Amino acid sequence: MEANGVYTDRTLLWEYFFTADKKDHFYQITKELKNQNFELVEIFQADDKSYWLHLERKEIHNPKSLFELDKVLYNVAKKYEVTYDGFDVGNINKGQPIPRDTYVVPEEFETTDYPNDNFPYLLVGNTAFDRFLHKPEFCYFAKITTACVSKDTATMLPTNEELNELDQFEHTIENYLKESNIQCYYVFRDTHKGIRNFYIVTNDKTGTTTVLNNIKNSKKLREFDFAIATDKNWDLYHDFRKKIRDK
Repeated sequence: MEANGVYTDRTLLWEYFFTADKKDHFYQITKELKNQNFELVEIFQADDKSYWLHLERKEIHNPKSLFELDKVLYNVAKKYEVTYDGFDVGNINKGQPIPRDTYVVPEEFETTDYPNDNFPYLLVGNTAFDRFLHKPEFCYFAKITTACVSKDTATMLPTNEELNELDQFEHTIENYLKESNIQCYYVFRDTHKGIRNFYIVTNDKTGTTTVLNNIKNSKKLREFDFAIATDKNWDLYHDFRKKIRDK
């Protein structure tokens, strides 16, 4: 939830569900959990004839507290010979979405590959930017290019060892930017004919240029080149997205 920008440090409406072939024990469960401030929402029968008990409680959770509560509810289910089916969470004001930080982008990576000029073209990117609300602000795409060394002339793809080095290189570049207070996101990358390009989007073209120049001139990392394009329509992303859809 935190990775999706949900503010988990505030009171939310947590809903809990039990299911069974019969509803005989649901009233006993409701009575027992009412002492712990659980409220009955409903008891209903599903299309498959199973019965469901729906309880709720307004509270704040972290991963540990939710895990501990789940253990309690599993024990309650075992006591009454029913099944605890888990939880859901929503806004305490029913019908409204959960408050979240819309600048947080979850990781929903998709990949594709296809032949291009008789060599494999690999593409990996984060499709969660489909829902990113701040595209007009983040319109500067930094394209960072580095050469791959491959012994396989048939594919000209990186070796497994170099794949790890390339991943570390990308993470290091991204971390340098963030440590310099540059707001940025890793968007996608392509690998083809011995060349790796990866794209980072930012709202700070000047700061990003300075940081990348400093890294490049320090020669502490592998050799690379970069260029920053202003892409207010996110055409680079839409082109990547089309290739993913057409895979």
